[in-house]
Amino acid sequence: MKAELLIPATQAKPVTNSLYNIVNLIAGSMEHTANDNKSFIINDVPEDIAIDTDEQLLASVLSSLMSEVIMHTRDGCIRITAKLFRNVVLLHVKNDGSLNYDSVSQKMTKMQAQAEKLGGFVGFTSYRNKLTTIAFSFMNKQIAA
Repeated sequence: MKAELLIPATQAKPVTNSLYNIVNLIAGSMEHTANDNKSFIINDVPEDIAIDTDEQLLASVLSSLMSEVIMHTRDGCIRITAKLFRNVVLLHVKNDGSLNYDSVSQKMTKMQAQAEKLGGFVGFTSYRNKLTTIAFSFMNKQIAA
């Protein structure tokens, strides 16, 4: 008699409580637009930054921000980085291409209102020599040890 090992099929669900994973999902959905604009996206967010805040709202703000930058960038690299400072996450979207500053800045008011709900901020921190940096900070409820 032969014994069979039955392993129930599990549906793999992507873990999204990592900031890295959220950025990856958003970047993946916008890759076609970036390619059309002869640009590319680099996710340099550390994989160990866990999210302990309203994930849907966070994804909404980040998606809006990345979408605006990607849609208004030509011939450039869009790099997303992040650092954790106790319970504050500081995310930077850096662009070394030709970004239409005025188009993006007009959308910042709505993004800022959403970021404030997360205890955060969205705004340009640098715009010089074809290098643009937009900061997005938000409160992470979990305090790092």
